Amino acid sequence: MKTIIKICFTVFLATLPNWMYAQEITTELKEKSWLSQMAATEDGQLLLVIGGMLILLIFFLIVMVVLLARTADIIFAKKTKEPVSWTKKLKQRWITGKLKPVGQDGDMLLDHNYDGIQEMDYGMPPWLRYIFIGTFLFAVFYVPAFLIYDIIPDQKTELAQEIQQAALVAEARVKAGFMSITAETAEFSNDLAAMASGNVLFQKSCAVCHAKDGGGGVGPNLTDSYWLHGSDIKGVFQTISEGVPSKGMIPWKGQLNPKEIQDVANYIISLEGTVAANPKEEQGELRKRNKEEELIEEPAENTDN
Repeated sequence: MKTIIKICFTVFLATLPNWMYAQEITTELKEKSWLSQMAATEDGQLLLVIGGMLILLIFFLIVMVVLLARTADIIFAKKTKEPVSWTKKLKQRWITGKLKPVGQDGDMLLDHNYDGIQEMDYGMPPWLRYIFIGTFLFAVFYVPAFLIYDIIPDQKTELAQEIQQAALVAEARVKAGFMSITAETAEFSNDLAAMASGNVLFQKSCAVCHAKDGGGGVGPNLTDSYWLHGSDIKGVFQTISEGVPSKGMIPWKGQLNPKEIQDVANYIISLEGTVAANPKEEQGELRKRNKEEELIEEPAENTDN
C-alpha cells in the first residue's frame, strides 16, 4: 500500500509542472473550442500528448494494482480453499462484491424492520464505487480547466461560437449559390443593391468602350433598343461572360464572378431608354422587350469612378 501511495505521489509531482506550463498558454485559447485551439499550436499539442500519456499511465497503474492484488490472492490463498471460476471472481470484484453466505449474515442485520423486512448493512457495490472514484478523478481535471484556466468554454461562449460558425456557414452557402449562376439561371432584377453594384462594375470595366452613360464608343450604344447579340438577361449575361473576341470584346468570366456579371447585365438592361450625351448610331436589330423585363423608370445614377 505504501508503494502505491509513493507511485501516485510521484506521478502527481511529475504532472505539477505541466499544470503550471498549461497556465502560460491558456491566454492563447479564447475563441475556439479548447480542443481545436490546443491542437492548433505546438504547445497545445504537447500538452495534449502529455495529458494522454498521463491518462494511460493512470490506467496502467490501476491495471497493475489489480494484477498485484490478484497475484497476492493466489500466492497467499490456502490450498484447501475451493477454486473459484474467473466469472465469479469478476462478478465479486466489479459487480456485487463479496457477499456472506446465507446463514452467516446475521451480524449484518440492522435494527430497521419494515413490515417484517430487515435491512442488511451491505457496503457500496464495486461498480458504483468505481463510478464515484471516476467522477472524482474527472473533476480533478475538469474543474481547473473550466474555472481556473478557461480551457473549456462556458455555455455563453459556446453559444457565441456556434452562432459565429453558423453565420460563416450561411455566408459560404450564399457565395456557393452566387457562384452557381449561369446564363441559363441568370435572373432579371431591379434591386437597388444589385443596380448599385452593377453601376460600379460598369464604370470600372465597361465605360472605357461603352462610355460612362452607355452611349457607346468603341463598343455599341447601350441606351437604344437595338442589340447586336442577346437582348434579354440571359443573352447579355452570355455576352459579358464569354465576350465577343471577333469584335474586340474580351470574356469577363475570368475577372468577374457570376454574381457580378449578373449585376452588370441587369444594369446594362436598365440603361435602355436613357438619354446619352453623345449616343452612337443604332447597331443590330430592334429588340422587343419581355414583359418581365420592363424598363426601370428611374435607372441607377451614373457615377464617375
